[in-house]
Formats: sequence, C-alpha cells, structure tokens
Amino acid sequence: MNYEVLNVDDDKMVLFIHEKMMMHSEFCKSPKSFESGHDTLNYIAEHKSKDKKFIIFLDVNMPELNGWEFMDKLDKMALNSFCHIFIVTSSIDNADKEKAESYPVSVGFVEKPLSIEKLKELKKIEILKDLFPSK
Repeated sequence: MNYEVLNVDDDKMVLFIHEKMMMHSEFCKSPKSFESGHDTLNYIAEHKSKDKKFIIFLDVNMPELNGWEFMDKLDKMALNSFCHIFIVTSSIDNADKEKAESYPVSVGFVEKPLSIEKLKELKKIEILKDLFPSK
C-alpha cells in the first residue's frame, strides 16, 4: 500500500515547520501542503486510487472550510476510505478531541506544533503500522 502525506493549514509558517518535521523524522520524504480545504478535497478526488492512502494532518480552525466541514465534505464525496486524518490544533479543549473521535476517518488528535518525536510515535499506531514497517 502506498501513502501520501497532506498537510492542511491556513498558516504558511505552520505548513513549512510541519513539512520539515516530517522529513527529518522520516515520516514522509515529500509531504504536500495545502492552505485550503477545498484544494485538498480536489487533490484527493483527482489522485485517489485503490492502492493509495492519504494521511492528512488537518487544522481545525481555518477560514472558508474548517476541519469539521472538511471531514463532512470528504464523507459526502465518498472519499473517506482513501484517508486517515489526524486533527492538528492548538486547542486543548476536550470537546474538540471528543468531536474528532466522532468522525470515523479521524485516527488521532495532535496538538501543534508537530515534533519529530510525535511523528515517530504516530508511525506506531495500529492503523498506520502497515504503511511504516519496522526497520
């Protein structure tokens, strides 16, 4: 199974930092970043395939299309089966974590900023183990 990592955040600096963390942690050699949820949905729709998963690091608080609306549209477009989503936020509100867990496509909740250590731990979660075989 192939995978592609997508970062979705309206803050260019956060996207830059997350890309660097992903490369240095060997989570992904070339993550793609999007400032718009709409652009991300279009990308997934155009590039989906039965042997590819998208691992998406999704910011909750974005203009136009927030993270919750993104996941609702992903479901309506029947793209959930191609995706694993980590909700990435600076919010420490338990209600956000509970809401994230209510979406089947959501596989985790990560506080900003991402770090090399956090990314190495994420590789070990059950749903991603096949994508990151132990060396």
